[in-house]
Amino acid sequence: MTKKELITEIRKYRCSDLSDGMDALGLVDTGTMAETMRPIRPGIEFKGYAHTVKLLPRQSAVTRCTSVEEWRKVLAEGCDNIYNFVDTVTEENAGDMVICIDMAGVRGGVWGSEIAMTMMEKGIEGAVIDGGCRDSYEANLENAPVFCTKRTFTHAYGRVERGAIGVPVECAGVTVKPGDIICADDDGVLVIPIEYAEEVIQYARAQLEDDIAVRSRHYENLGYEPDSTLERLKE
Repeated sequence: MTKKELITEIRKYRCSDLSDGMDALGLVDTGTMAETMRPIRPGIEFKGYAHTVKLLPRQSAVTRCTSVEEWRKVLAEGCDNIYNFVDTVTEENAGDMVICIDMAGVRGGVWGSEIAMTMMEKGIEGAVIDGGCRDSYEANLENAPVFCTKRTFTHAYGRVERGAIGVPVECAGVTVKPGDIICADDDGVLVIPIEYAEEVIQYARAQLEDDIAVRSRHYENLGYEPDSTLERLKE
């Protein structure tokens, strides 16, 4: 399969189906992020290729500002340092991309309402952050597709600094390599190593086919109207 064909196929499946496929290959819990990695609201689902970012806990002291003008300057300099990864994402390469940020669990809100919209305009699939998200109310109004391990009002400034881009990272207990497939839904986040993806799909399809068949009978017996969950495999 091409990369586009692969991700199109994987989007048909729930994380539960894909996790069962990993289990079938003996990869039990290999790509299962910790339960602390949660969506900022119910109903967020995305799959895409990992674009990895490593941020480091800040080592240097912060400036004690004496004016708003100085604060704006210091903050802008700090953001230039932290958010250098933004320029590596363009409208040309953002399709099918999930930003995966390793903040070593630092609480700072690296993702908020403004960067969420910036990245949505570029066309990313979503963001998965082992660290903080803030501006929760606005981010949810914007339908921002974000998972994180911490909710906070604190800024990333003063708490983290630039690390590396496009390197293996540790995210909620899972090693994520650039190009691995990140799958997120209400149950959590699963990382499928790219080298296993096509095999995982075979088992995931069998799981979902069986599930749809059984649940369809239950729907009929209980008088439920069919819904979109029974149509995930339809082209």
